[in-house]
Amino acid sequence: MKTTKLLFILIFSLAFCLNSFADDEPNAKLKTYSKSDIQKIAEKFVNNNLKINEPAIVDVDGDDVFDILNFTDEGNVEYYKNKGSNEEPNFVLEDAKYGEVGAYNTFFDGMPVPVFFADKDGDNDLDLFAIMDRSFDAKTNTTNYDVKELENSMDLDHYTLITIILVLAIVALLIIILK
Repeated sequence: MKTTKLLFILIFSLAFCLNSFADDEPNAKLKTYSKSDIQKIAEKFVNNNLKINEPAIVDVDGDDVFDILNFTDEGNVEYYKNKGSNEEPNFVLEDAKYGEVGAYNTFFDGMPVPVFFADKDGDNDLDLFAIMDRSFDAKTNTTNYDVKELENSMDLDHYTLITIILVLAIVALLIIILK
């Protein structure tokens, strides 16, 4: 069940972010990030000034600085704008009801792990970087992050993505009901 939950949330989150940001600036070129780039800045975003444990991290407003989305227990998505930089972020609530995930939150309580949505390969779509594990290195006095990457290779329009999300929600609901 934990694997199903993780997979569903990651797919839902990716489609949610793709659907939310894809039309904002269709000709804008997304900045690319490597796994190493994400590992370097993860500490500041995972341990953010908001005390959000498992944030969804994405550049919402297209300023090349990551912002935070928080999936609330009430089924809303809160948007926290980064008023600082990627190296020294400072998050401020911009919109308490940026989006609504409604029924999805009935089954899933927020993000299972912190996730970054960023273009990793220069194809101008959002890929997923998940922070799967953290370890502290006492010798260097640093925290190391195990980052997993998931390439967005779905060249689909928004309506197809929404259909996929709805089908996955129905499948997840059936799994929960039948158990």
